Amino acid sequence: MVMLASGLVVAMVVAVGGVVAIASPASAYPSSSVAIQGHGYGHGHGMGQWGALGYALAQTSYQSILGRYYGGTSLATVASTAVRVDMTENDGNQMIVTSGTSFTVDGVSFAAGTDALMTPVAGAWAVWSGPSGCAGPWVAQASGVSNPVASPSPNDGSETLTLCLGGTSNVTMYGTITATYNSNGAARTVNTVPLEQYVEGVVPNESPAGWGTLGAAGPQGQNWGFQQLEAQAVAVRSYVMASPGSYGGYADTCDLACQTYRGTLNESAITDLATSDTAGQVLEFANGAIAATQYSASTGGYTNPGAFPAVPDAGDPVCVPGACNPNHDWSTSVPVSTIDATWPQLGVLQSISVTGRNGYGDWGGRVTTMTLDGSDQNVSLTGDAFAAALGLKSDWFTTGTTLDAPAVAMARAADGGGYWVAGSNGGIDAFGNATFLGSAEGLPLNRPVEAMAATPDSGGYWEAASDGGVFSFGDATFYGSMGGQHLNEPIVGMAATPDGHGYWEVASDGGIFSFGDATFYGSMGGQHLNEPIVGMAATPDGNGYWLVASDGGIFSFGDAGFHGSTGSLALVKPVVGMAATPDGQGYWLVAADGGVFSFGDAAFYGSGAG
Repeated sequence: MVMLASGLVVAMVVAVGGVVAIASPASAYPSSSVAIQGHGYGHGHGMGQWGALGYALAQTSYQSILGRYYGGTSLATVASTAVRVDMTENDGNQMIVTSGTSFTVDGVSFAAGTDALMTPVAGAWAVWSGPSGCAGPWVAQASGVSNPVASPSPNDGSETLTLCLGGTSNVTMYGTITATYNSNGAARTVNTVPLEQYVEGVVPNESPAGWGTLGAAGPQGQNWGFQQLEAQAVAVRSYVMASPGSYGGYADTCDLACQTYRGTLNESAITDLATSDTAGQVLEFANGAIAATQYSASTGGYTNPGAFPAVPDAGDPVCVPGACNPNHDWSTSVPVSTIDATWPQLGVLQSISVTGRNGYGDWGGRVTTMTLDGSDQNVSLTGDAFAAALGLKSDWFTTGTTLDAPAVAMARAADGGGYWVAGSNGGIDAFGNATFLGSAEGLPLNRPVEAMAATPDSGGYWEAASDGGVFSFGDATFYGSMGGQHLNEPIVGMAATPDGHGYWEVASDGGIFSFGDATFYGSMGGQHLNEPIVGMAATPDGNGYWLVASDGGIFSFGDAGFHGSTGSLALVKPVVGMAATPDGQGYWLVAADGGVFSFGDAAFYGSGAG
């Protein structure tokens, strides 16, 4: 039975307009690939390098930049010391050293341009000499040497040694180079270098030196971009000084996985100046402990809590000539076959459920926990593990399509922890813990999609076209539609009953059409409207519903309560849909640009606006 806006009850033979997708339990993911949208690059803890540049170009000092990212710390000064760096590229290998000047290895002298080879022998080392080119023929010089040290002669801080790694990958560095063993007896190569020269060897390999030339004229006779390089220098120095000796006992840090240390590679005058201008400066906690100042390329707009509080990162979207962050927003598509191969225990991937987020930023923040639902078994994992396995830029992501058509409707997840936004082409965006389950995008549509509603368990949803045709996904069941029936005005919204065994459709004149176990509680049909109706939502018990007009005006029926509206606000784009919170004490409105408005107890999880 269908209750028309006039209250007339008519018998109805269901006819479906266009194509209706009636989903049975899925045997595979709804598409051949998983569309993923994301923010940021890296773990997001502490400073974001792109964000620091954005702040610097907004004329923020390096001290203030550090204060924004590393809450609970203050600047302090440490004495000069030496840093031991495990050159991990040479782990397990013999050690070959050369230099453009003379050098020594445990009392054995080597002329400029010649080579020293140290080979592991029974827990000690043999020392050999070679003519040039990091290659033999080799001549024995000494044997049974314990931890031989290659040192420039004289070692006045201006001379360098080169660690031969083959071809163009050789690394030239200040200080000394030692051949040693770790606690398991594996060969290791350690560069011992003064702290400030270590920092000089990291800064230009973490932040481009050219950033220091960007922006207007600023302090210290440099452009404002220079403040980012100084913030980077302090972060580098603090990080390495936070836990000396912690790298296997034989070193303080490593060259690639810890911080990117490349010796003199990419060293420049401006990054050296950023180092010398901040010489000795570190960040300390109130108890005097030096802070392990983590940083990553891009926070995506919100830092990740940990040792430091989570904070918004307004500098992250920086985009100026010569420096435009490509990581603030990103998207990719991962073949389902890749996921099946990465986690073969799944069998065939059926759906992806985000079960936890950290609560900071768009979509509810970074993914903390998630589940891959498969035909054989499910796999629970962290967002970080999922991102690492698939090569995603960060664990701040959502799965689903990227709308390439105007937003027209939304529906909430069962627990209110997320929502879906539908585009006029049937595409679906999933936010918070809402899961993408398929869409009408790509299907032959007689009319554009205008509405959607979700099942009570969030395991499915319906989309409705303007001619009343209904499309079902996940565990949503088809109960009928206005497809093929005469409509005075097009369908613009829909809502589901609490048990998911029925739904309402609403036309732009406020007429209500009921299907399944949905009950008619009234309508705006035949009444004057300042603006047309664009959507609806049902109360939790199914004994009422709201209608929303394009200006955000709200009309309540049955036991639906009024919690506010945008009817008196000047909107950038018109409202196109709404969804209610689980307890019915609030609702969201969504505008055509993807902007979301929250009322009552509805929480804001992000939007597609902009």
